[in-house]
Amino acid sequence: MGRPRLHDKDLPPRVYRRHGAYYFAPNGKGMAWIRLSDNKREALAKWAELVSAPPSPGVALAELMNRYLVEVAARKATATHAGNLQESKALLAVFGHMRPEDVRPVHVSQFMAIRGQDAPIRANREKALLSSVFAYAIRWGLVETNPCRDVKGYPEKGRDRYITDEEFAAVRALAGEKIGLMMDFAYLTAMRQGDMLALRVDQIEADGFTLAQGKTGKRQRFPLVPVLRSVVDAALRLHPELKSRDTLFFSRTGQPYTSDGFKTMWNRIQQAWAAQGGERFTWHDIRAKALTDAKRRHGLDAQALAGHATSAMTDHYIKRREIEEVTPLPTLPGAEY
Repeated sequence: MGRPRLHDKDLPPRVYRRHGAYYFAPNGKGMAWIRLSDNKREALAKWAELVSAPPSPGVALAELMNRYLVEVAARKATATHAGNLQESKALLAVFGHMRPEDVRPVHVSQFMAIRGQDAPIRANREKALLSSVFAYAIRWGLVETNPCRDVKGYPEKGRDRYITDEEFAAVRALAGEKIGLMMDFAYLTAMRQGDMLALRVDQIEADGFTLAQGKTGKRQRFPLVPVLRSVVDAALRLHPELKSRDTLFFSRTGQPYTSDGFKTMWNRIQQAWAAQGGERFTWHDIRAKALTDAKRRHGLDAQALAGHATSAMTDHYIKRREIEEVTPLPTLPGAEY
């Protein structure tokens, strides 16, 4: 077994990021590395073509899971792909040795009952992954039914955290110049973390920039309105001692942030904020604040800003954070009007 990764934990086995591009290292001594692409989505798709090998009926579920991770999960957004890799570990520990056709709803129910004692939400995510694996296995002709279909998950409460302006300003001051600029950028654009970290300098033109969302593929054009231009210009002035940079925001070494690296850094900031008595919030909560404020304060098209396919998806963010003003009854019972 190879050594565990210290960096690029979001990448599949034997795929590495070097000099702004992605490479595949074949499993053989002295074999030359294969350049995949400088675009992560394209690189993972090419990697999947190189290593995929369809399992035959009757194989262990571990092989079916591996095919899914190679052909399906690798094409998902970075955070989703990383989540699937993590979720697969618990599933493989329980179901990996079983033949897919031998997995029954009772087995999934037992897994949920035990896993849900300590981590009910995680259990839901793992069941969702297992269900998706079986859905593809049906498509591939390897099984006839999905044992997860009728197994209920645990109830989840939708997140309704709204960051106040005062909280945003306080954490921004605590975070320092670079992360503060990233917070400003994330708020003004309502951009997902992965898209923001992947934004390249060469995408930024005089009047704006265009990107394709990593999660949905939807293309968006962001004009450089004055406040956004000032944030971008300030970010471009960071670390002038570096001779080159690929992305607008980058680590101390000039390399793009990894998802895990950025998460660790943001967690340290939130720990410091909590130590001061503040209520912690996630980076994704900044996106929710941006969409809520876009609609409530500025009358903007929050759906277009979010890049959602439907208004219902945007309302999922906004409605939980909007506070409806109500009118109390004007009198007590029996009082004269």
